[in-house]
Amino acid sequence: MPAQTDDPLPGAARIVIVCFLSVFIIFGIRLSFSVFFAEFVLVEGWSNEASAAIFSLNMLVFAGTAPLAGIALDRWGPRPVFGLGVCTMAAGLWLSSRAASLNDLLLSYGVIEGIGLGITGLGPVASVVAGWTTPAQRGRALGIAFAGTGLGSLLFVPLANLLIDSFGWRDAYLALSLVCLLVLLPLMALGLRRAPAALSRQAHGYRARLKWRALLRNPAFWALMIAAVMTMGPVRSLTVHQIAYMESVGVERAAAANVVGLAGLLTSGFFVCLGWVSDRFGRATAYAIGALGLFGAVGMLVMMRSVDGPLALLLYALLFAMGEGARSSQTTVLASDVFQRQGLGLINGLVGGLGGLGAALGPWLVGRLRDESGSYDGGLLVVVVMVIVSLIAYWYVARAR
Repeated sequence: MPAQTDDPLPGAARIVIVCFLSVFIIFGIRLSFSVFFAEFVLVEGWSNEASAAIFSLNMLVFAGTAPLAGIALDRWGPRPVFGLGVCTMAAGLWLSSRAASLNDLLLSYGVIEGIGLGITGLGPVASVVAGWTTPAQRGRALGIAFAGTGLGSLLFVPLANLLIDSFGWRDAYLALSLVCLLVLLPLMALGLRRAPAALSRQAHGYRARLKWRALLRNPAFWALMIAAVMTMGPVRSLTVHQIAYMESVGVERAAAANVVGLAGLLTSGFFVCLGWVSDRFGRATAYAIGALGLFGAVGMLVMMRSVDGPLALLLYALLFAMGEGARSSQTTVLASDVFQRQGLGLINGLVGGLGGLGAALGPWLVGRLRDESGSYDGGLLVVVVMVIVSLIAYWYVARAR
């Protein structure tokens, strides 16, 4: 009998593909909230702050759940953990379809669906991909897996808009719940598995574990936590408010939804390209390119107030995609490189959780400033400040590495 070789590449490739498809569905559903948000403000008559609070509560629950999901992944593996997460997502979306008030949505979408998202979020997914890859491959692998976020919004944002226009937002949530049960559940519960022990040793490079006291004394750890909060805060602030903002300056909702979908398509390409840049030229270089993209996206939003036509919309889609394509992926790549000894599930769960905290606070703060001032100027300034802080913190961690 010929000797068998233990080549992890085919298994790693399968894991990356399954994670890509899973993220495609999860984040397509998650990012479609911008369409529901506009419906809540314009049709239900809820304030910007109250409507954004639904998403913010969802992200707060996400932030508390993701680290626990990471610890569970380190102990029990992906299949039972992600299976539970998808079922919780489906339950939250189904209950959202039955909501009769804002408080109902705060419970169903904000809490229950938030728990499901915390379990199946990018941090826990990243820990699975990182466990199957070595640091030299990790930027590209996570870039490919996270590219599903952009393609997901390309499909699900226009789809959510179509479902809402045709059947109302409650039936739209019911349809998304069925997608979770019929497609996402078998995909994640059956398609993902723990990395073999030999590959885990290769990916980690060592088996020792840091002690919590040493970790908490490490300035690079706290800089990473700051970067995690500020990484997703500006991105999700724009995600939640972008359609409502465009409508406020005269852009039709269908056109705005198409722009968001285009940004999703471009984001997928930037995830892959910037993943290659990360492996070839360094994590900080890729992250800085993304920061420049977000600065430019804010500039295009300001320009839309005085410039009619598609140019500003198209440039916004391009620049926002450049920004998002470097945020979550490069933060988890850096975390996996620097703190993998602590456990990939735990460290990426912490990064994902604090990213969710930033994603909760950012949209809520922008919505409150919009309600109090009648303008998005203060909110856009908040976005710029968060990008600057995240860039400084990220560079500190990268230099410490």
